[in-house]
Amino acid sequence: MRVYKGLLLMLTVFFNDKIYAQEGKPDLFGVSYGYENIKNDSVQGKIKDIDAFLNFPIYRDEKRTAGGRLQFKSRSISGLDPTLSKNLYNADVFVFWQLKIKQKYKVYFFAQVGAYSDFKDISEEDFRYSFGARYTIQHNDNLKTGWGISYNRQFYGHQLNPFISVDYQITPKLQLTGLLPIRPKLIYAINDKLSWTNEISASAASYRLSASEENSRFLRINNWFGISSLEYKLAGHHKFSLGFGYDFVNNLKLYEDTASNNWSIFTFDFRQKSKPIQEIKTRGLRFNVGYSFGL
Repeated sequence: MRVYKGLLLMLTVFFNDKIYAQEGKPDLFGVSYGYENIKNDSVQGKIKDIDAFLNFPIYRDEKRTAGGRLQFKSRSISGLDPTLSKNLYNADVFVFWQLKIKQKYKVYFFAQVGAYSDFKDISEEDFRYSFGARYTIQHNDNLKTGWGISYNRQFYGHQLNPFISVDYQITPKLQLTGLLPIRPKLIYAINDKLSWTNEISASAASYRLSASEENSRFLRINNWFGISSLEYKLAGHHKFSLGFGYDFVNNLKLYEDTASNNWSIFTFDFRQKSKPIQEIKTRGLRFNVGYSFGL
């Protein structure tokens, strides 16, 4: 028990300035399960996701903070054509370093690397990476803004994500936070234990398929969705969430293994040199349930 309390105190001190491993989340570890019912006029399928993460501190002093996150994700796509119905996985590590400039200004650098594939025959071609930077300004006790950009080396090419960050305590109960335009969140605190979150999210991912069975083809998944969820805090640290939402766009593309030099911003292509050999666009409902341990 003393070891547990000591570890909790150390992590609380490290994270007390709300510098967390990803997107300002104060959670130490967590797991979630998601289900999507995807369909169009001709097909109907489903996607099941299981996510687990662990945030960890690296270093902290008065001006500098460093930390990271280990993450594992399992994604199962079924009900579609066999070329698109796959079991996909990713295991990655995310690290960040933040420097405080004077009292109100901070710069934030981050990088991520991991394997994204069906995990049937993992090799160096299954790995991809991303990195970026953000600059933030603390205007007052209720408002912090910033801007930044991230670069993602996807299997289909290069992806850029310019963004504006915001953390605005509009009222004592209402908060606007996240990254614009790719991940804004509006949070309403119903009481000390229960909160209601509405968010819009954009994601782009690519997964390498088996070299021996699929000739190293890869899947590209672009997704825009909205979700509304309730989060309940138990005993101050345990958090349970339940959410329902809708996929506005869920785009799956299958590519041959080619040297790709496509360029995209968020999920939109502005330079496309290689074409997919198969593509399907769907919409549908989504459901998510999760647990996390927060400091």
